[in-house]
Amino acid sequence: MKHIGLAAGLALGAALLASPSQAQVFTTPFQSPIPSSDFGVYVSDLGDVAVEGIWRRPSRGGSDVGIRAGYADLGNGALTLGLETRNPVVLAGAPIGLAFTAAGQGVFGEGTSLLGGQVGFSAGQRIPAGTFSVTPFIHPRLAVIADLSDDNDVVNDDNEVDLDVRADIGADFDFAAGVSLRLDINLADGANWGLGLAWRQ
Repeated sequence: MKHIGLAAGLALGAALLASPSQAQVFTTPFQSPIPSSDFGVYVSDLGDVAVEGIWRRPSRGGSDVGIRAGYADLGNGALTLGLETRNPVVLAGAPIGLAFTAAGQGVFGEGTSLLGGQVGFSAGQRIPAGTFSVTPFIHPRLAVIADLSDDNDVVNDDNEVDLDVRADIGADFDFAAGVSLRLDINLADGANWGLGLAWRQ
């Protein structure tokens, strides 16, 4: 229980310390501490709405890697592209699962050019519930964001790099048929929520 309280405290601190940025580079990450092998379709409220496909595969040492691509209704429309990894962390006596996460993502469109990277830890535990299981988790992160958008002003260039603290909470609902429903709620700046459906392999 002490570890759960620590994770909750980290996420709360992340939410309070996060500074607003012009746009959220990262859509909700949907990363519980449990690696997966699946393909999913995800919707979030980046801009008016964003739709992404995320493909994840196992890697060495029990970790997984993923690629994501999609469209965000942001300005005149933007393409989202990203890479991610998740690596379980084994701590003796820890009552919940932990994983180190890292990701990079870009948002590219007319008048929009954003790049970013983030690292963090996801903490949660899978709970069997009859014919399905649920994995609630909390995911604090540190992100670096570069706004490379062209403002057509060579004299006063507003391009800048921001350092943000972010966090989200979520849950994976894994059904016996090989389908997972995923929910992600942002506690800091950016897309407020995300919902996805994934097919496990």
